[in-house]
Amino acid sequence: MFLGKIHKAPIRVIAEIPDGALDILRSGFFSYLGTSEADCMPHLTAMFYVWQEQSKQIFMVTTKGSHKISNIRKNTKVCVTVDERDAVLPAANSGVMIRGRAMMVEMELLDEAITLDFLGKYMSFLGAGYPLGNRIAIKVTPKILSYWRGMDFYRWRNPDY
Repeated sequence: MFLGKIHKAPIRVIAEIPDGALDILRSGFFSYLGTSEADCMPHLTAMFYVWQEQSKQIFMVTTKGSHKISNIRKNTKVCVTVDERDAVLPAANSGVMIRGRAMMVEMELLDEAITLDFLGKYMSFLGAGYPLGNRIAIKVTPKILSYWRGMDFYRWRNPDY
């Protein structure tokens, strides 16, 4: 059995979300939403998303009867990751992890700008027949946002949480 000293990279606590994290949130295509089932088993799902800069919230759209919605109804604590991977140089990977609370928002109550951002970002992929009527938005407000670029780690705490 190999026993070695555990090395923990230093995490810089910062007052503002770094530009690099915002760039990833603005340009990423997929996010990964982590929820918990009733027995505390994790459930991870790739999701389309939009980042709303003004409110510092991330929005995803899913079907109303999905497993993740059922999980969120029981436990609103979630984790969302958006990352950029470099297969040639894995030490150059970067990403953002948001831990916070999720809230469901009916599509007809969702801010029109967010709906338009979502459709503008994904319409060419989803097609014009994408049915918003049976969908619901998941709004995640970050409590803690972690950002990494290579071996550099940063943490932002939401002062409004």
